[in-house]
Amino acid sequence: MKKTIGNLIIIIYAVVAIFTTICLLTFNEYKVSEFGDKTLVIINKDEEGTKYKKGDLVIVGKEGYEKADKGDTIFFYDNDGIKIAEVEQKNDFGDAGITFTIEGNYQVVKSDMIGASNNEKVISKVGSILSVLESKWGFLFLIVFPSLLAFLHEIYEFILELTNKK
Repeated sequence: MKKTIGNLIIIIYAVVAIFTTICLLTFNEYKVSEFGDKTLVIINKDEEGTKYKKGDLVIVGKEGYEKADKGDTIFFYDNDGIKIAEVEQKNDFGDAGITFTIEGNYQVVKSDMIGASNNEKVISKVGSILSVLESKWGFLFLIVFPSLLAFLHEIYEFILELTNKK
């Protein structure tokens, strides 16, 4: 029973370590993980006027953003990182594309779009955990050091095994 629980903990740890590493390897220039058309958005502060709370992880799909309309929430890249805003007006220019007007008469174009609230999945509190795991110090102390210690322990056990056989 003890061995089964120990193995289960090791498997869960390995899955978390691999997932975190993949998230870090898929960072874009805004330090956000992208998997195809899905983007993992971590909410770092309570967003006024939205349903998102600090610590939420929002998985946003880019597909279907063009169906967003007045009153919907959109996620987009800005010079300062990721922004969340409510659509005030949708502007369809046919073949030229779609833009969204948000508060302050700011235009959001397709190249800046992450996605809209019509194609999202919100997971409460998971964003805080992922944020710690993806940080430099979190990754070092929670993933790298324990893995290094496990590796060194295995080498030590191997050396003991070799010396006992002689």
